[in-house]
Amino acid sequence: MRKIDGWKALLLALLAAAFLGSLTIPSSAAPVIRHIEYNEDFSSGALDRWQFPYPEDWVIGTEGPLHFLHMLRNREPLVPRRPVQFARIKGINVGSFTFRTEMRREGRSLLIVFNYVDTLHFYYTHLSVDPGAKVDVHNGIFIVDGGARRRIAGLEASPVLPDKNWHKVRVQRDINAGTIQVFADTETEPRFTVIDHTFNCGQVGLGSFDETGDFANVRLISNDAGCQPGAVLRPANADQLSSPVQKDK
Repeated sequence: MRKIDGWKALLLALLAAAFLGSLTIPSSAAPVIRHIEYNEDFSSGALDRWQFPYPEDWVIGTEGPLHFLHMLRNREPLVPRRPVQFARIKGINVGSFTFRTEMRREGRSLLIVFNYVDTLHFYYTHLSVDPGAKVDVHNGIFIVDGGARRRIAGLEASPVLPDKNWHKVRVQRDINAGTIQVFADTETEPRFTVIDHTFNCGQVGLGSFDETGDFANVRLISNDAGCQPGAVLRPANADQLSSPVQKDK
């Protein structure tokens, strides 16, 4: 009798294991890639589609019929030296994309972040009144790759934000070709361009290095939304690399 009970117990255990195995989702399942067209004119009055490092620093402003995202205050950059004060579109990772916005600086510069993986791994384009030849950390394309930001394009380019009026900016990224192109206003030739394959997927965002400004009429188009950023090696002391520094840009 005990022998029969043993066989029953074994059979039940096997059936239970098979059932649980059927419910397991492989961790290596491929992401679902899709086409998206994301538009934001901020007229809803809500910012729940955006992710902020400091939500209290951002509000929606209005001027007549125009609604725009306004940054109330700047935040000191992090160590290694890199920007932190930018709003990212929540829950959307893209590889190749076209991103358009209008922006108006209050200080001397603003920026667009893209292929953002984490606080130590992303690209950004710095858009300034100063040419890079005058201020070597302004007006160009930069990369943050586990350390302080460094320029990868635009040193000799003319300023993208020569005044405090609204300006249109377009960023185009092609991960297959590796190209990054930044266009200003109605120009058909890029103001900045570079080929770089370091980051091929991540979030897109708007902000400033350590100043303030406004952003309106955001549009993001991508045919490979839903990608997953590749694994990156973070410095062993990454948790210690987030304190602000008191320095000029």
